[in-house]
Amino acid sequence: MKAKPLILVVDDQIDNCLVLEDLLAGSYEVETAADGAAALARLEREPTPDLVMLDVMMPGLDGFEVCRRLHFHPLGRDVPVIFLTGLDSPSDEEYGLSLGADDFIHKPFVAPLVLARVRNVIGRREAALRQRQIAVIEARLAEQQRVADAMQAVIERLTVMNTELERFAFVAAHDLREPLRSVTSFAQLLERHLGDRLDATGRDYLRYVVDGARRMHELIGGLLAYSYVSSNVGPPARVSALAACRVAVESLDAIIRDSQAEIVIGDLPEVQADELPLMQLFQNLVGNAVKFRAPGRPCRVEVSARRGEAEWVFTIRDNGIGFDPEEQDVFELFRRVRPHEGPAGSGVGLAICKRIVQALGGRIWAESHPGQGSAFSFALPSGDSPSLES
Repeated sequence: MKAKPLILVVDDQIDNCLVLEDLLAGSYEVETAADGAAALARLEREPTPDLVMLDVMMPGLDGFEVCRRLHFHPLGRDVPVIFLTGLDSPSDEEYGLSLGADDFIHKPFVAPLVLARVRNVIGRREAALRQRQIAVIEARLAEQQRVADAMQAVIERLTVMNTELERFAFVAAHDLREPLRSVTSFAQLLERHLGDRLDATGRDYLRYVVDGARRMHELIGGLLAYSYVSSNVGPPARVSALAACRVAVESLDAIIRDSQAEIVIGDLPEVQADELPLMQLFQNLVGNAVKFRAPGRPCRVEVSARRGEAEWVFTIRDNGIGFDPEEQDVFELFRRVRPHEGPAGSGVGLAICKRIVQALGGRIWAESHPGQGSAFSFALPSGDSPSLES
């Protein structure tokens, strides 16, 4: 509830102060001061009065001088003033108004007139304060809108730049594949037809050329796949994560049989996603788990899901060679995973996984310990149904 407006009555005649205090107390908080010095001192304390009713004829500082000083005071310049006076000279009123007074009340006091003039002055002050607050709010809203417009313009420029960059990467990678394929083919022909004329060092150099070209071909293929992701993820729909995972595992049948890996797929739910990118996500993560298996122990990969808040959290856990997540961001493009032992990755597969998950409105992270295996988890929106499929 709003506090009553505070009125400071300044008069050296105590009976005048008592009359006004009794008259105003029903609608206002009233304080009194016996002279001009006390009135100015009162301004140094909170709360600031909403109105000063100021006697003109006082010993020491008269009302006119108090009014003049009041309007130079940092806490009093906006406080309205009503003069209390027994003077009838128009020149006195003119002088008081020139000092910034808002009104005059003549003695002896007429109660309805006093209340009406006080109500009018305080009403104008409150209206002015509200208008000032509205102006401040409008200025803030205008600044927020300006910032929002500037951010939107930046977002639009970045979107255009990102689209152009992705297009450039796609075209560059696509156009590089053909000359690279020629390098690989002619290096293999050279090895086939002239390999017996080269010494061991020459054959090693030629093998380095072939291996490097193949490696570059893989990287370019990964870059093409990476560029392809964001522009080819369709609108989300309810899809079966279980079906997507099974198709992904079937596509890895050759490498799974060769490694004699055991793939255990738990109960997986339906989620809000695009089916083809979801299949690619499972394929990359399960394929990585099999690729980085630990020598000397059977490879086991478990795919599971648990319900989170408005999301499903999927985990692909393996007992492979592992890596140290503190040493590297495995989801960074072209960041080749440095595992505890064994071959390094290409630096594209996990970056593609991250991009797919982000395009599907989710998040992805990894936990791993060298020599003890890894767990890659990603979260996707759950949609409406919390039920699992069997």
